[in-house]
Amino acid sequence: MINNQTVTKVLDILSQEVLETQERRLLSMALAPSATQEELDSFLQGWDIEQAPIHSVILLAGLMKAHPELSFPDSVLPRLKGVLTYCRFQSLKLYAHFAKIATGLKDHQIPFVLLKGGAMKALRPELPRWMGDIDILVKEQDFHEAEKMASGMGYSPFRCSHSSDLRINGTQESVVDLHRFIQMNTGKETDFNASLFSRSSSGRLMSTECLIPCPEDMAFISLVNLYRNLCDKTSTGSVLNTFTDLHYLLARQGFSWEILKENARVTGTEIQLRLAAAFVSNLLPDAFPEDFLADWAERKEAVRHCIDLMYQREIISPRRAEIGEFNLHKALKDGRNLGGYVKQRAVFFFLKRVPGIAARTRILQKNGIVIK
Repeated sequence: MINNQTVTKVLDILSQEVLETQERRLLSMALAPSATQEELDSFLQGWDIEQAPIHSVILLAGLMKAHPELSFPDSVLPRLKGVLTYCRFQSLKLYAHFAKIATGLKDHQIPFVLLKGGAMKALRPELPRWMGDIDILVKEQDFHEAEKMASGMGYSPFRCSHSSDLRINGTQESVVDLHRFIQMNTGKETDFNASLFSRSSSGRLMSTECLIPCPEDMAFISLVNLYRNLCDKTSTGSVLNTFTDLHYLLARQGFSWEILKENARVTGTEIQLRLAAAFVSNLLPDAFPEDFLADWAERKEAVRHCIDLMYQREIISPRRAEIGEFNLHKALKDGRNLGGYVKQRAVFFFLKRVPGIAARTRILQKNGIVIK
């Protein structure tokens, strides 16, 4: 008999670690159908806007735009207006590079689908949003041609297994993330691509024509990205964006839960999808129908995925970050001792390959993380 206490414990840990109390209050207020002056005043009394991360400030700025009837104190207005201006100019810069690359793709007759923040911005242009880059998806057979085209336009591709980060030449500044599939770590990701293209519809980001996924596919992508982001200890800003996006997408008239379920089945992400949905439901309890989450936590795979998520989050991700910060090429050039780096790599290699839930649970416990 599988006990869902492990699942509940992991969700509680994530809820407390990923979103602080003030961020949860802000999110609840921003996503509520209405907001009162009393709620806003109470929130601002315990919140230092100058110390708050930009995504939280953007969320408050969105609340200000959505509710002009609310009165914001002079102490926060300069920061709110400054962030809105900053986002607008940053976005204009991204749009200019995106338009250039999109025009090149059109000239080469390469269709593409707009993803993530860019797609949401196309749907809700009035909503303030910070974007580090713009994500697009091309068909598998077009990926290398698209990357070659971007290189010819002066962009520097930085490739990983599922995408190529197109950067302004001579810098580390990414402007477009060119995907050939959406990473889910199941080996079945590309099985989703054809349906994603076929259900997409024509739209525009600023003045650029592109394909926009249907709400169901956008919600699916948000949930699988949320699961991966929780594993990888992503920024709180990404999580706040996910809540905002899902709150809008799931409420769309005629939303088909069957498409969401079929996407999960095809890509092998049923448990990941529902774990991410359960995390969202902790703050937005009415976001998902009861039958969508019914009984999933009692399944053996749910417990295994919860333990794997915490293992990736608390054991693997911090060590991957440490190794990633070490510049091997520079160290060799400077003649530095590589003993520490080699040891880190060996430990990382071992920990990634620890088999079995019991062994991973013991390692978590040794690191002070008790989940069962």
